[in-house]
Amino acid sequence: MTRGDDEWWARVVHEFHAHVREESGFLTAYEDLVARSEDDSVRFLIGLILDDEHRHHDLFTSMAGASVGEAAFPGPPSVPPETASALLGPTASFLAAEREESKKLAALRRDLKGAGDSLWPLMVELMEIDTAKHVRILEFLRERLAREVT
Repeated sequence: MTRGDDEWWARVVHEFHAHVREESGFLTAYEDLVARSEDDSVRFLIGLILDDEHRHHDLFTSMAGASVGEAAFPGPPSVPPETASALLGPTASFLAAEREESKKLAALRRDLKGAGDSLWPLMVELMEIDTAKHVRILEFLRERLAREVT
């Protein structure tokens, strides 16, 4: 991990720690809402958010700890050229599959517009968002692996 100038670094460290503190309150509020709700759909939907927020909180906690040397956090991939070369093929296959999945999910969501007041279109839309995230991760990985090969 490389540090920028001291002012920039202090701002980043502060933001990581502030996010952890602020998000703790949101987690508690979401958990309270789930506990108080009698509606299965509300509990389900808020539960989806809560799962993401817990993951975000854990990531920010790890980054905050790493920013002050209290915890380890992985840096970008740094593998030998042979390993990078061997990983590029599967990465490209996964990337192609995720892009194809994105197209299928978009078509399915369009088809589900006739599903009335169902949660299905929303769930498929959320899967599209997750798939876009997977594509971004794989693009990042492919770019870093390609650097190691050349």
